[in-house]
Amino acid sequence: MSELKDIMSFRENISHFSQDRIPERAVIDQILKDAHGLIPVKNNQWNYYVDVYGPEHQKEKKAVALQTVTGYNKRDFAPGGPEHDNIELLEGIYDDWLKSQKPLSKTNPHVVRRYPEYGFNNQVTAPYLLVYYQKPAYPTEKQVEQGYRTRLIKNSDSDHHWYIGASMHGYGVSLLCAEQKIYASFCKCYYHSFANYTNILAPLKHGFKNIAFLLGIGYRDESMPYHKNTNKPDYEEIVTWK
Repeated sequence: MSELKDIMSFRENISHFSQDRIPERAVIDQILKDAHGLIPVKNNQWNYYVDVYGPEHQKEKKAVALQTVTGYNKRDFAPGGPEHDNIELLEGIYDDWLKSQKPLSKTNPHVVRRYPEYGFNNQVTAPYLLVYYQKPAYPTEKQVEQGYRTRLIKNSDSDHHWYIGASMHGYGVSLLCAEQKIYASFCKCYYHSFANYTNILAPLKHGFKNIAFLLGIGYRDESMPYHKNTNKPDYEEIVTWK
């Protein structure tokens, strides 16, 4: 297998990151700088922002984790649900769920308690959390100095150019992380709550589509189990040679 394929194979979406073993900020910063310099953007229009929340924002990240509630009864806490904004109850469920993820036995680390009613996308508590969100596509000051035309690119629900740019950047970052044996996990399941307000999800006040996704970065928590999702279609079901 080629080195590139090895890197692509290493990249996985994991749920639990180590809070004890944390990549150095300089390493993550260099990965982001490399991504900025190497990953293409349509028409040189950077119509998205990337905010980086480091290890010092762990309390805010837990608030985000509560807003990623999933499972059979997740609608109880979603907007319009009977327990929406009942943060005390939701936090208790989250804490119980997190305990349920701990392996029951060191000799069989993949056997865990089941918690079918609820689940959470705990990758948002990674040491580094990137938020990709929309911005008007004005040229930057540097681009203006270099002669780029100062015009506003229309952003609408039907214009997904910024999603494309953000997604390409996010996947590129995930591969650059994998090259350093660092995991990067995507998350798109969350909702906004003023009762559990966090700056991380603040762009959602402009609409769900205003955040493309969140990307958690760090080292895997080796004490936690992880089940790889292999539910993929066959190649021939997706790709058709004409």
